[in-house]
Amino acid sequence: MAHPGSPPRRLSERPDDKHGRSRERSRRAAQPERPRWQVDAFGPDDTDADLPPWAGPSRVTVGTRYRGAAAESRVSRNSGEAGARLDDALHTGPADDAAEAPRSRMTARRQGRAAAARLRKSRRRVYRWSAVGIVVCVVGAVITVIATQSSPKPTPYVTSLLPGEFKSVPSACAGVSPAVLAQYLPGAGRTTTNQFSGPTQSQCSFTVDAKPVFRLLEVSAQAFQPFAAASGNGSASAYASDYLAQARATLIKPPKKSLLSPAQITALSALGQQAFAAIQREQAGGIVSDVVTVVVRDRNVLVTVVLSAQETPGFTPTSVATLQAGATAAAQDMLAKLKAQPVA
Repeated sequence: MAHPGSPPRRLSERPDDKHGRSRERSRRAAQPERPRWQVDAFGPDDTDADLPPWAGPSRVTVGTRYRGAAAESRVSRNSGEAGARLDDALHTGPADDAAEAPRSRMTARRQGRAAAARLRKSRRRVYRWSAVGIVVCVVGAVITVIATQSSPKPTPYVTSLLPGEFKSVPSACAGVSPAVLAQYLPGAGRTTTNQFSGPTQSQCSFTVDAKPVFRLLEVSAQAFQPFAAASGNGSASAYASDYLAQARATLIKPPKKSLLSPAQITALSALGQQAFAAIQREQAGGIVSDVVTVVVRDRNVLVTVVLSAQETPGFTPTSVATLQAGATAAAQDMLAKLKAQPVA
């Protein structure tokens, strides 16, 4: 007796259906038994062909069909995805290479732009540091010029007249006073010869040639200029001092075949800054003369006076003391006129 709600039994399950049970056992015995893992739960063996027409679908049948549909849906979905992947793989070819080419060009272009940007930055840094270096050099040059102008380096020698040095000399012909000429060159017939006259050098001679007197007075003045080869700082005064020393040495040791004897030097302290007197004897063709030379230096001016007297027969001899006094007097006159000359 069946309970309410339960499905009706199959005919083969009825206890009185002996023939049905025998057919079921014979069918199962005819089919080889497969392993459990090979049994297809959703295969064609699971059919309801042996059910009678009045029996509806059981829960197992409904669930089996539902699960079969879901599995079929999953299989079709997986098959679609695999097909899509396979289709992508099959269609990968020149088209994809053509698509990759623009991307490669874009990548190369981006890398080129990055390299150009780095180059521009590097150039800017070089320009910036170069500008800084130029500015530093210019500032250093300006500082050097300012420092040099503010504290100029002294030159090794003087290039212009120092304060107090004479710019010109007096005329030698007008420098000796008439009184000195009358005292030391007496007699009529005195002559004056202007040998040279200039702003920095003048030379003149006075001669008396009338028996019993023959005397010759030579006066010269020279203003020296700065000279780099001069001793000390090369000033004009140093150059005049060097020339005085050279004249003294020449008087002491005259050149060979000279008509003058070696000089006897006497220092003169009352004339200028430096002065000396040199006494010599001259012999020329039997004519003997006494010669006195006075050399005086005042700053950069050198005054030279030479007074000589002939002792040949017919002329009165003149003492060396008289000759030295006359030369010294003429030098003093020249120094007096020199004080009126312009100075630096």
